[in-house]
Amino acid sequence: MNKKGMTLWEIVLLTIFLAIAVGSSLFFFLLNSEDAKRARTEFAWIENINKTLDKVCLEIANAAVIEYPFAGETEECFFRPAMNSGHLLPSTIKEGFSFSNNSFVYIKGSDTRQTAGSQKFTNPLINDCKAGKFVRKSSDCIEISFKAIAPDDSGVARTFRRKIFLRNL
Repeated sequence: MNKKGMTLWEIVLLTIFLAIAVGSSLFFFLLNSEDAKRARTEFAWIENINKTLDKVCLEIANAAVIEYPFAGETEECFFRPAMNSGHLLPSTIKEGFSFSNNSFVYIKGSDTRQTAGSQKFTNPLINDCKAGKFVRKSSDCIEISFKAIAPDDSGVARTFRRKIFLRNL
């Protein structure tokens, strides 16, 4: 059987193959574009802040005693963690978190100006924070909120807010 030219099915299959090839080329081109790179960078920045906030919230939620704030809002939160013995007796070491110099830092020890990190946290926890505050909503709830500015000089600011329900009070 001698055929001359292309049949209708061959033309349809060729068209589908070309459409898939062009679509995948555009997809990979857009995946490597500047917008995609910027979106990945912003996602990593947001994910890093959320992971840090999760650790901070867990630390405050498990505190044996909250020393500050008692009521209202402030830029600092101090607490005494439970002793290492497993009891809910408060430790003698005061710990806390503070918004200072456009950063969010961890404080350990009796000197509230000491900002040296420890094994738990490395200071500064978060850079470029504005309007950071701890608000005591009720006897068993503290809210933390702040506005973080993206590190890529885009000027993008994002507000982060968490409610911390205190477990041991």
